Amino acid sequence: MKIYFYSTKEQVEPARKKFHDRLMEYFHNNGVLVISNLLGKNYDDSQLSFANMDGLVIEGSDVASDVGYLIALALAQKKPILFLLPKGKAIPDQIRGLKDDKILKKLFLLNFYSDKNFEDLLLDFIDIIETGELRREVPTIKFTLRFTPRVERFLRWKSNKVKLSKADLLRKLVDEAIKADETYQSHLRKQSKTILSEEAENQN
Repeated sequence: MKIYFYSTKEQVEPARKKFHDRLMEYFHNNGVLVISNLLGKNYDDSQLSFANMDGLVIEGSDVASDVGYLIALALAQKKPILFLLPKGKAIPDQIRGLKDDKILKKLFLLNFYSDKNFEDLLLDFIDIIETGELRREVPTIKFTLRFTPRVERFLRWKSNKVKLSKADLLRKLVDEAIKADETYQSHLRKQSKTILSEEAENQN
């Protein structure tokens, strides 16, 4: 998997520089090749067609003119885009239209990151690229679960092996179980048909 990561590099404060490094390290540890303007020109111009890339990630604290160009290229190739802003940062006006567009928002994901959630956001984006499932839910519900030492040893061993936190590993295992459960998937399809039917009746 290959993604293009863009962020402004002029006058970058230490906290954002640390985020850049952690983001690229996380992708590297999860088998994702990162092409980035921050690394110098380690790509040729043909790669910026996004034909050879799987997605675009932008740290949007400072929106430069290059951002609009990169987003347009990625959208033209129908590649998913993850636009990241620090929590509390206002959404740039030129980005707000993309976020609210009914068609484009299927490819354009805007999320606010912090030290606590940014790895979850990146993992979701990797899964979106791999499975084609857009707009996955970001984990928000706290759930206390106690394990035996034997299970904890396995989780620690497995999480080190696949280079995921234990929480990310458990979420991934549950997601896979959800997709593999035909009875539950059938239940969801029936629910979806019921909702669509009710919406159609309300419109009439």
